[in-house]
Amino acid sequence: MKSWITTLLIGVSLCLGSSAQADSNRTIRLVVPFDAGGPADLVARILAERLGPALGGTVIVENRRGANGMIAMGQVARAKPDGSTLVFATSGMLTISPVLYRSLPYSPLRDFVPVSRVVVNGTALVVAPNIPANNMHELVEYAKQRDSPLTLGSAGVGNVTHLYVELLKRSTNLDMMHVPYKGIAPAMIDVVGGHIDAVFADFPISLPQVRAGKVKVIGIVGTMRSAAAPDIPTIAEQGYPGVDGASWFGILAPAETPPQTVRRLNEASANVLNETDVKSRLNAAGSERAPTTPEQMATLIRAEQGKWAAIIRSHNLPMK
Repeated sequence: MKSWITTLLIGVSLCLGSSAQADSNRTIRLVVPFDAGGPADLVARILAERLGPALGGTVIVENRRGANGMIAMGQVARAKPDGSTLVFATSGMLTISPVLYRSLPYSPLRDFVPVSRVVVNGTALVVAPNIPANNMHELVEYAKQRDSPLTLGSAGVGNVTHLYVELLKRSTNLDMMHVPYKGIAPAMIDVVGGHIDAVFADFPISLPQVRAGKVKVIGIVGTMRSAAAPDIPTIAEQGYPGVDGASWFGILAPAETPPQTVRRLNEASANVLNETDVKSRLNAAGSERAPTTPEQMATLIRAEQGKWAAIIRSHNLPMK
């Protein structure tokens, strides 16, 4: 009897040791629906660097751009629901696309389970260095004197930056040309080079270019100034209200991922976001940490879908 118990205990010990070893070697894919170098990618990599050790494994950022995030979202929705594949989605993919597209190949709350919101970003309207304007009044006056409309880039059709362009058109009553790109990074490159006039870009990608003197900032989206850049006025306070709507990033897992797995991912994310150097790096990039519970993120998605639907209807924005 003693020999049998000893053998059993040894077997259990070996199994537990093998399980722990397997967990420590686990690789988690964090799919970012944009090319490397954009704001979502920058924040995802700051998070992934610490999230891997917090989960006892490795988190690899995988860039999968295309179709305004639909390719990446579809890929993760079909992944095995075991916590090994996650998506780092933008608020636009979760709250705007579902009400802007008549036929979207995914549903944020049917095909996914929220893990946590990660950050909220300020968004700046920046112009090329050759544009003779430093504020909204000067930009509007310059646009009225031009023979051709201002060209404003975005991260793609249906992206939140595209809606900012449409809202700015209506706020200023100006004819502007929307130029969609495959991500905000190439749009910013063309603004810096003077190939397009302006772009709405999240702080992680716009502020470094402003600080380097490569673009000029005109104002920020929203009704309140950002703690990350309190010296930059809002577009609204300059006399052009209506360009509003927060930009944020969050993590989601495929639907049917076990609740205990979601909870573990949520707790690990919150712990990482609370680390002093992570907060400092995010703030330096222009992002403010904003973790939530899975339930709070689901509520946020539903509420913002309703808000954007109302904006799209009231401004008669075209459905896709």
